[in-house]
Amino acid sequence: MWNKAMGRLTACLLILMPGIVHAANVGSGYGESLLVMTTARQAGTGGLALEDPWRQGTQVELGSILMSPGLRWFGLAGQGGIGPGLRGTAEVFTYQSPGSPRTSEMSDGSYGGGSGTVGVGEWAGRGTLLWTFISEGVWRAAVLGRATGLMQRLPDEANVGGALDAGCQAQYLVDTRRALTVWGLVGPLGYGGGRMSVWRVTAGTGWLERIETVPILGRPGGYGAGIEGEGLGEGLLHYGLGALCWLGSPSGEGMTVFLRTGLRFMSGSAQEVQPRGGAGVLWSFSERLGMQFDYAVAPMGALGTCNYATLGVRMLK
Repeated sequence: MWNKAMGRLTACLLILMPGIVHAANVGSGYGESLLVMTTARQAGTGGLALEDPWRQGTQVELGSILMSPGLRWFGLAGQGGIGPGLRGTAEVFTYQSPGSPRTSEMSDGSYGGGSGTVGVGEWAGRGTLLWTFISEGVWRAAVLGRATGLMQRLPDEANVGGALDAGCQAQYLVDTRRALTVWGLVGPLGYGGGRMSVWRVTAGTGWLERIETVPILGRPGGYGAGIEGEGLGEGLLHYGLGALCWLGSPSGEGMTVFLRTGLRFMSGSAQEVQPRGGAGVLWSFSERLGMQFDYAVAPMGALGTCNYATLGVRMLK
C-alpha cells in the first residue's frame, strides 16, 4: 500500500514541517530576519518540500546553511507523535557572523568603503503542531500552526520578537502508487524590532509516483514534481518549480539515493532566477531505524552561494 511504502515520502508539506526553516538578513530590524530558509531536501527542489509530509515515528535533524563569504546558520529539530492524529516539532537555531566586513555607501548609493568588521548573532526557537483531521480512504487532510520567537543582536541594537504561521494540506491517493497534493501557508506574521515582520501567502501542488521496478536498474524507485507560487506583503511574486527521483525503497531496508533539481524565480532579489540542485542518501538499517544525509546548492547572485546540509536520524516506528 502507498501509506506503507511511501509513508515518509508522499505528498508535499510545503509548510516546512520538520527541519530547520529560518533565515536572517544582516540588516537592522527583526522583520527581515523571518524570511524562510529550508532543509537541503527542500532547497534542492527549487524550494518545494516534496519529501516531508505525513511523517510517522520520531525524527531528529541537524541542519547547516553556509553562505559565502562566511555566513552560517545552524539548527536542531526533533518531531514525533503526541496524540491521535497530532504531531509536534520543536526547533532551535542560531545564526552567527562574528567578523563580517563593515561597509558603507555614499548618498548616491555608490560604495563608500570599508571600516573594520562587525559581529551579528541571532538565537531562535519554534514550536509546530500538525493535526491530521482526515485520514481514511483516498483522502488525507491536515492543518498546521507554528509559533516562533527570536532574539537578534546587531552592532548598534538588540531586537526581540515573535511570529505565527498557519497552513493546510490535502492529499488524494490516485492509486497505491500515485498521490496528488495541494497545500497553502500564510505567514510568518509577527512583530519585533519596532516593525512588523515580513509575510507571505504560499499555494502549490505536487505529484509523487512510486515505481515497483526501475527499467534496466532492476530496483524500486520513483519520481516527483511540483509547482508553487508566493505572494509577498511588499507586492512581489515568487515562483518555484521542482523535481526529484530516487532509487531504492525509502520505507524498506538498505540504501536509497535521491537526485533533486529545481528553479526559483524571486523578483526583487539579488538573483531573480535561481537554478538549484542537490542529492541525498538514506541508509535504512532496519524498518525501524535509518539515517539520512542531504546536500543542496543555490546561487544568490551578489550575495554569494548557499550550501545546504541536513543530517537526520529517523526512528520510523
